[in-house]
Amino acid sequence: MLPEQCFQLGTIIRKVGTDGRVSVKLDTDNPKHYQKTESVFVEIHGKLVPFFIQSIRLMPDGSAQVKFEDVDSEEQTKMLNGCHVYLPLDKLPALKGNKFYYHEIIGFSVWDLTLSQNAGVIVDVLENSPNDLFQLDLDGQEVLIPIADIWLKKVDRELKRIEMELPEGLIEVNKK
Repeated sequence: MLPEQCFQLGTIIRKVGTDGRVSVKLDTDNPKHYQKTESVFVEIHGKLVPFFIQSIRLMPDGSAQVKFEDVDSEEQTKMLNGCHVYLPLDKLPALKGNKFYYHEIIGFSVWDLTLSQNAGVIVDVLENSPNDLFQLDLDGQEVLIPIADIWLKKVDRELKRIEMELPEGLIEVNKK
């Protein structure tokens, strides 16, 4: 399994007890969706290694206590501490309407309803600022657009297009 075919479900943050259980900080809005997961991939030294789950217990803080098969000691759990946990992309629940996963909209065009014109093609989503940003390519120029629900009007998966009602002049100001 290649990393680009997966999404990060969480990170192993510590051992729990002495029997090989670990605590996984889950990166999801709905941990219950993954409660019956049978296996995951754990990134070890840059490689995704499959692990089968013997038991999983969701905790009130959104983390999970996980017991992997064949992981039975503190020494084994220490090796897993800090490792990221992945699942294949097809395990993500389907989103409808104007909800989307960032990875699924790469390559979508953004249509500016205000000016009735193409604002560019999404090449990346930048998550390192107070607002997440669409990084667009508009005729070879980079344009950054804040992802604001108030501007987002329609996600058309068939046409691979996102329609936004952008403030006038935003494209010009945000060209790099």
